Amino acid sequence: MFLAQVPFKTNGESLVFHDDHVEFKGQSLRYDQIESLVMDGRWDFEAGHMPAGSGFTGFVTFSMRDGGRHKVVINETTIFGISVILGNPRNSHELFVPLFEAVYSILAKSVAQRFIHAIRQGQTVEVAGLLISETVAVRKGESPGVPGTIIKANYQKCQINDYGSGVTVFGKMGETLWISPVWNYTNVILIPHILDAIFGSK
Repeated sequence: MFLAQVPFKTNGESLVFHDDHVEFKGQSLRYDQIESLVMDGRWDFEAGHMPAGSGFTGFVTFSMRDGGRHKVVINETTIFGISVILGNPRNSHELFVPLFEAVYSILAKSVAQRFIHAIRQGQTVEVAGLLISETVAVRKGESPGVPGTIIKANYQKCQINDYGSGVTVFGKMGETLWISPVWNYTNVILIPHILDAIFGSK
């Protein structure tokens, strides 16, 4: 079933999202064959910090179970008003925002299902440096009861930092329970879907 078509180039080149696969550049990638997903988007420097120029970098990387790797890049930079990489950084940002939303709400949600299923079967899974079971999630290498521990009874919500560059988890009193490690963005955008499904359920 067709869900959305999101351009990632100004010439109209798009990612087409279906209920079980995404199509781009003549390829069809099944969600259940995606091993890991990395997504990030950020301003490299802005007019307020560097009057001479601005730049926006955004990308989505799909790593497949068969070892294949596919990447979508949105990357534009200007110096003194001259485009270094053809295009306008602000236009690139405008393209990346709906791309991020579609990847997060459609693709990441689908990929997260296998982790959710495993947890509901009684397994503990590791996602982005967090060990998650049915009742507790603990930063890898630590134990329940220390900072970095998320207890189901105290879970409030997840917040994605910027555009996929990390996740912050909050408790019911608004306290920070966990922040994803800056060195590991792999599958981090799956975390909100997983924790909402496991810890947010009654």
